[in-house]
Amino acid sequence: MSKVKSKYVFMKSAYLLFLLTISTSLWSQNISQVEDSLLNNQLSNSNRIKIHNILAREYSFVNPVKSIENAEMALKLSNQMNDLNGVANAYRILGSVYAQNDNYYQSMEFFLSALDIFEEKEDALGIGNVYTSMGHYYKRLGLIEKQIFYHQKSLEIFRSLGNQARIGIATHNLSESYLDFEKYKECEELALESIEINRRVKNLSVLSSCYNVMGKLQIALGNEQLGREYFNKVLNISEQLGENSQKLATVGALINLANVEERNQNYEAMLNYLRKAIDYSSVSLLSEELGDILLKLTRYYVDTGQQDSAKSYGKRYQELLQKKRSKQAEDRYKLISSVEDAHNLQKERDELEESNLLQESKLQLAYISIILISVIIMILIWSLILNVRKTKILAKQQKTIESQKLRLESLNFTKDKFFGIVAHDIKAPLNNLKGLSDLMLSRIDRLKKEEIIEMTQMTRDSLNGTIKMADNLISWARLQMGDVGADQSIVDVRNSLENITTLFTDIAANKQIKMFSSFESDLKIKVDPNQLEFIIRNLLNNAVKFTRADGVIKITGKQENKKVIIIVEDNGVGMPEEIKNNLFKLDSKYSMKGTEGESGTGLGLMLCQEFLTMNDGKIDIESQENKGTTIKLLFDKV
Repeated sequence: MSKVKSKYVFMKSAYLLFLLTISTSLWSQNISQVEDSLLNNQLSNSNRIKIHNILAREYSFVNPVKSIENAEMALKLSNQMNDLNGVANAYRILGSVYAQNDNYYQSMEFFLSALDIFEEKEDALGIGNVYTSMGHYYKRLGLIEKQIFYHQKSLEIFRSLGNQARIGIATHNLSESYLDFEKYKECEELALESIEINRRVKNLSVLSSCYNVMGKLQIALGNEQLGREYFNKVLNISEQLGENSQKLATVGALINLANVEERNQNYEAMLNYLRKAIDYSSVSLLSEELGDILLKLTRYYVDTGQQDSAKSYGKRYQELLQKKRSKQAEDRYKLISSVEDAHNLQKERDELEESNLLQESKLQLAYISIILISVIIMILIWSLILNVRKTKILAKQQKTIESQKLRLESLNFTKDKFFGIVAHDIKAPLNNLKGLSDLMLSRIDRLKKEEIIEMTQMTRDSLNGTIKMADNLISWARLQMGDVGADQSIVDVRNSLENITTLFTDIAANKQIKMFSSFESDLKIKVDPNQLEFIIRNLLNNAVKFTRADGVIKITGKQENKKVIIIVEDNGVGMPEEIKNNLFKLDSKYSMKGTEGESGTGLGLMLCQEFLTMNDGKIDIESQENKGTTIKLLFDKV
């Protein structure tokens, strides 16, 4: 009986050793067996760390929460054992997971922490792996040049090590980056090298991804038949591997084949490929790909007048979006809560390191304390001797310090508000812009000219909005720093605002809003013309933002009792009393979305108010919810 048990333990240990030395994807094994191996009481903590890191890496592609849990367990065990290699690998995986969930600041902190450890240990393989992760990080951000830079650095390291498995993966990553950058020659050279290496080391999972890149490359070069052949090679590998196939590459090949058939008007074949892609995406939980397929099928059935099918796929698409939002909210909540756990683990590690220096620190502290006490006694004696003179000097210094303190507090408050807005309000349009660019890149070979124009216009609009927001932030920050004054001159209101009203008439028309302007003659005021135009642009922009289609906006100028009054009114959504009373506070809880989901920082109105104050103007706001808003600007007539 003991011999049988010994044989069983030996076989299980051998199996674990095999798991820890393989370089191909763990999903080609039975992952439940690997998780079950952690139940083995004879498993060393060193091997537990490696298995948790492997599980964390593999789960990062499909289950970020389980990936975090395994990485944190690896981190905890590594800290207990002072295993720096385990700590660094856990940090690298955590960085990848946070990047996949758009937490880029925390992600980069993990990558840099991992890189510090690997560089200190002179671990070239670890450094190369971090560079690979950073390449994927910049791919998600849409920074192709940095993406290529880090994939090049990782490839150089793996070539110097002669690690064929990692070279095969790195050449694939770099070829895909060159494809994104439309450097087709470089892409083809690296893709062919990657295919040769992965075929030789029998890494079929990565090989199928290589064939997918080559297929897309050939389509981009106009070699449709050759592209088909590569996509079919992906499907052959998928069929060969079965459950263990690279699902993302398989779905990509099916979608690309469907696009080829669509261009050739072979719609039945196109539908067949898309239905297969749906099956793969559903089983593999590839929600982004599944959403693209469902949307494509919905549009096809709408275009062909098959309303029942269009409604069916459209409903599935909406249900998928809802599930995805719910899952993302749940996952991100868990990811955010894990930041504290990761911080505590790092704190424990720091405390362990500090304990080794505790005795020496106590001695140094005692020595420093004696010196400080001696200095303080000398200062007190000297202060007593020169008390009268020192009192005057200290009073003057105290006044200066208080003034500087108030200035620093003001600057710090300004900085906090500024970066709060940057983090919240500029990130959202940049993410939207990234989403549009990713969509265009991923579907450029099958987009119609009209769709490209539409997406380009959307990209332009998003850029214009972001630039406007950045201009507002810069203007506001300069105001807070006292860096802006009013360069006043005599301005004719009608002449000054004519171009702006013409521009916004066109902008309003794009939203099916009618705009009317009327100015009395000889309306002259003394203002900074640029600041006046800024104020009117912001007020008209808000009017368009908060007015529904078929609404009306009016801008008028008139004279009353030696005052020039400029009025901007709309019949839009209006605003609640609470928001109206807090319009000039920098607080996101008092902000409103536009009628088409437009967002803003709230800085525009604050800048308007400050510019008005600098130009001796006043603002009066009247608004009723669901009835509209009227804003009056009052200036002294010249």
